[in-house]
Amino acid sequence: MKRAFINRISQYWKEQANEIFWYSFPKKILKFNKFKKVPSWYLKGKTNVCFNCLDLNILRGLEDKIAIHEINSKGEIENFSYKKLFIIVNYFSKFLKNNFRKKIKRVMIHSSASIESAVCMLSCSRLGITHNVIFEDLEKEAIEKRIKLFKPDIFVSNTNLKRFNNIILPTLKKFKKIKLIYLKKQKNKKKGVKEVNLRKNTSKIFGDSKVFCKKIESSQNLFVLFTSGSTGLPKGIVHSTGGYLTFAKYTCKNNFGMNINSIVLTASDAGWINGHTYALYGPLSFGATTILLEKPSIILNEKIFKKILLKLKPTVIYLPVTLIRILRSLKSKKILSRSVKSLGSMGEPLAPEVAKWYSKNFNLTNKPIINTYFQTETGGIISSPKYNESVSRVKFGTVGRPSKIFGLKLISNKSLKKKEVVISNPWPGCMSGVLNGKKIWNKYWDNENNFRLFDSGSYDKVGNLIVHGRTDDVINIRGHRIGSAEIESVLLENKNIIEACAVATDDYLEGSILNIFIVTNVKKDIIESKVKKTLLSNFGSYAIPKKLYNLRELPKTKSGKILRRLLRDLILNKKNLGDLSTMTNRNKIGEIKEIIKKN
Repeated sequence: MKRAFINRISQYWKEQANEIFWYSFPKKILKFNKFKKVPSWYLKGKTNVCFNCLDLNILRGLEDKIAIHEINSKGEIENFSYKKLFIIVNYFSKFLKNNFRKKIKRVMIHSSASIESAVCMLSCSRLGITHNVIFEDLEKEAIEKRIKLFKPDIFVSNTNLKRFNNIILPTLKKFKKIKLIYLKKQKNKKKGVKEVNLRKNTSKIFGDSKVFCKKIESSQNLFVLFTSGSTGLPKGIVHSTGGYLTFAKYTCKNNFGMNINSIVLTASDAGWINGHTYALYGPLSFGATTILLEKPSIILNEKIFKKILLKLKPTVIYLPVTLIRILRSLKSKKILSRSVKSLGSMGEPLAPEVAKWYSKNFNLTNKPIINTYFQTETGGIISSPKYNESVSRVKFGTVGRPSKIFGLKLISNKSLKKKEVVISNPWPGCMSGVLNGKKIWNKYWDNENNFRLFDSGSYDKVGNLIVHGRTDDVINIRGHRIGSAEIESVLLENKNIIEACAVATDDYLEGSILNIFIVTNVKKDIIESKVKKTLLSNFGSYAIPKKLYNLRELPKTKSGKILRRLLRDLILNKKNLGDLSTMTNRNKIGEIKEIIKKN
């Protein structure tokens, strides 16, 4: 890259770095390394994410302000002021420092969005410990895969006692060196399990003493988040400290208009990047208030949702597209909430008609929906309509006009009819590593060193970006992106399944629904329960297929590739099946049609 260009990029992100607190401001903003695809950011700068989110707000006199409204699965609200949160975080930080002889480098957090997950994340960032939050409904196999990649020193669980005894304890027995912390009270205390209750009056236990924040090098790892790809293994995406926090605060301010007075409702699980950037670290870095939902789908209860809106008065509402679709289908009465200033959508592109309803329902018809486009790998939003833009400038259903600072562009992809979306400029929120190795890491960059998002896209007449979907074979179910190859490889671990194929079809509410085709040597009713159990234990309830078809043979090309396109067309009962000249077993089409019809 030309020096003038690098200087321009550096100057821009230097200005944004002034938005966060640094113990020592970076001596160099951006440095390219010959051996790494991604540059290093904010060299020799020292900061601490927890200090930015807690201590700094205490020093600003915000100790009595509500930091977190926590809403449990029953719709009950519990409030945590900055002072109360500060006390609990210091208590847990001291617990981590004093109860383990070995130096703690990595902590895995098994929890939904709650005060427990927030405290664990903030405590780890306070002490300079890399943390990883995983979904609470994961089963043994899925947890094991993530443990093997992340290699935690400590596993912290906040699940219910039944799941803890049946899932967590048996799983952790295989990893003897990992210390286990349970954040609830056990009926029969298990040997080797440390119990910590973060909801009791910790001030009496902890007193006025505190654990000082560690001065963290900007490049040091802050957290790892797992995302599913088409590799057969979850990918462990690594984010560093200074670059991530700078970018998180930048996108919160630039895209949502967050400030000290914001009350932010982000309906995301703690194990998603949204649960990090827009539900915790971003809002708290402003001294704002965030609303954590233990179970995001609780807002589908009209009574509870109205209670949240009228009592807590959120100014920013950021919901998964799936929930927005379901809310629309419920045909609830128009929500009269004068507090809402910004509406956002996450997980996947938002259809124009749904976006129009969303806007109208919250009395924001003159503003666009902040239809966010980003991935775990990007750390935060790469493109979206902005909170202060006019709906006349940004069409519903698009992700807005991309900022020139990212160099977002469309390049030709020979395997696609549409063009591929890539990022050509460096940005500080970019992942700093991946746990799965150099081969996976290198796939994210093309020969021109553009960062690949694996999506196809196009521009409308006025320059708004429209994202059409994945270029790789990834299925998007309720915002969960999961590779068909990953599903199939898991199913094929069952010796009774000879072949397997995962096919997605569009669905109004879910985004996509999963259909599974298998070739097996046992009866369908015997294998069906095993297939569902396997997918549940490896991915979660969202991956349970809507339909399971048992075929004698999967349709293939002469080169042995499964014709997923054909299976999708047959499910949709399309008359024109396209070019099947390379298909080896065309005589099987009628048989497949009959099996689909019977299901």
